[in-house]
Amino acid sequence: MVMNTLIGGGEHAEKPAAHEAHDEKQLMQKPVEAEEERDSIFAFIGELCTRYSTYFYGVLWILYTAYFIASLALKKVTDLTNLLPFILLYAFITLKYISSIFSFTPIANAIGSVWTTFVSSPLENVSRKIRLGVYFCAVFVAFLVVALALPTSEYGSRMNRLQSLLGIIIIVLLLAATSRSRNRIQWTTVFTGLLLQLLLGLFVLKTTAGQELFKWIANVASGFLGFSSAGLQFLFGQNISGSFATSVFPAIIFFVSFIQMVYYLGGMQWLVGKLSWFFTKVMNTSGAESVVASASPFVGQGESAVLVANYVDYMTASELHATMASGFSTISGSVLAGYLSMGANISYLLTSCIMSIPCSLALSKLRYPEMGEPLTRGRMVVPDKEKTDVNLLHAAGNGAALGMTLVLLIAASLIAIVSLLAFVNYMLTWFGNFVGITDLTLNLILGYVLYPFAWLLGVSGNKQLLKVAYLLATKIVANEFVAYADLYDATSGPSIYSILTPRNQIIVQFALCGFANLASIGVQIGAIGAIAPSRKKDLVKLAFSAMITGATATCVSATIAAILI
Repeated sequence: MVMNTLIGGGEHAEKPAAHEAHDEKQLMQKPVEAEEERDSIFAFIGELCTRYSTYFYGVLWILYTAYFIASLALKKVTDLTNLLPFILLYAFITLKYISSIFSFTPIANAIGSVWTTFVSSPLENVSRKIRLGVYFCAVFVAFLVVALALPTSEYGSRMNRLQSLLGIIIIVLLLAATSRSRNRIQWTTVFTGLLLQLLLGLFVLKTTAGQELFKWIANVASGFLGFSSAGLQFLFGQNISGSFATSVFPAIIFFVSFIQMVYYLGGMQWLVGKLSWFFTKVMNTSGAESVVASASPFVGQGESAVLVANYVDYMTASELHATMASGFSTISGSVLAGYLSMGANISYLLTSCIMSIPCSLALSKLRYPEMGEPLTRGRMVVPDKEKTDVNLLHAAGNGAALGMTLVLLIAASLIAIVSLLAFVNYMLTWFGNFVGITDLTLNLILGYVLYPFAWLLGVSGNKQLLKVAYLLATKIVANEFVAYADLYDATSGPSIYSILTPRNQIIVQFALCGFANLASIGVQIGAIGAIAPSRKKDLVKLAFSAMITGATATCVSATIAAILI
């Protein structure tokens, strides 16, 4: 009896436990159901915005127009620097509203039909060799006319300009000779990139409008990334040292988070699509690599790859090479203030950055031609992983997490590579002491190796050639910060900058304006590898070639500047 009671009591005791398990299961299901309900609400709102986008843009345009007119009438802000973003935003909203009502496809088709009828079709009847020959002659004549027709100045004679023009030809021939596949080189892409670089140089160097425009763009980009200091100061206080980590890493985290939000809203897909169409028509490059090249002067080599983060897994080897080369070929707006504090000329820095955009693409396709079919060439296809974010805050959080991953990988890569370089220089100096060579370093060795290369840039004077070659070597072995510091350093006597001729001063400022150095290889592999871990082996294989290509693109910008001054 007692046993039955005990057994019965045990059975009754098990029931509350079963009820508790059932209740716990229901409690666990509630957050999931709430999340699914929240997702359905966001999906419903998104569907409404898509269905009634015309009305949405119409209301937005009316409100912004009223606000725009009121602001102009009150004249509270009259500075063009502050008005320009306001005007550009109004122009964008207006065009977006017009495009939601009227289709531009018939106009584009009509232009395409005219182009096909009067340009493409007649050219198809001409052999490819003849077309390339005529195009090469046209580009060469354009460079020659600019070199000879522009009036001479204190910066150099026409012979100096022809020296720089010869440098461009030799650099192109060297890259072609070392190309991965000379038979696959698209020479039209190469010639078009060089021609665009010349036109950009003319616009920026020879027109006031060009100088003011690109100065404003760089200031906007630098100011935007500067907002990252608010988060840094909130965590660590006002007194934060201006080290590399505190200056660059917060900007990366902030920018990556922002870009993920733009991705969620569809902004980056739109941008990639538009640039894909333009560069496919003009240079026959893909949208993804073109976006990275266009953004590199404004946001930097690590951040620019984030712009196409969802496409990196699908890039061809040639696209990855171009992506890395464009990052190596320029500096970014976020570090511009550092160079200015040393004494660098902002006009020359900006011009070099902008001119490197088409050149990095052209030389990359010369060094590593396209062997496959890029995903973002022509029709735009968005990978499935674009849809992983639930809402805007979720996208911002995911972006911050990705930014932190990038920062850690970049920091680890920099520590390893810079430390290894210091060890190599120490060993070289140690060996040099046995034969009476003091201060034997990679910088010194590369300085002599790059001596003829400095001449190809247009530098004149034997002693000055060696000085410029040493600075180029310092940039590659250390970084451009150290090279610019050596250029303007006057602590132990006259600075190198002060003893250079005005022409050589301009050339060296252009030639140093890029991230192409051994340490940046670690930055690129770490940053892009964090975005697409499956492509890390490809990145390692391509990194050194991309760095050489990027450094060469920066130097070609210097040679074109030497032709224009």
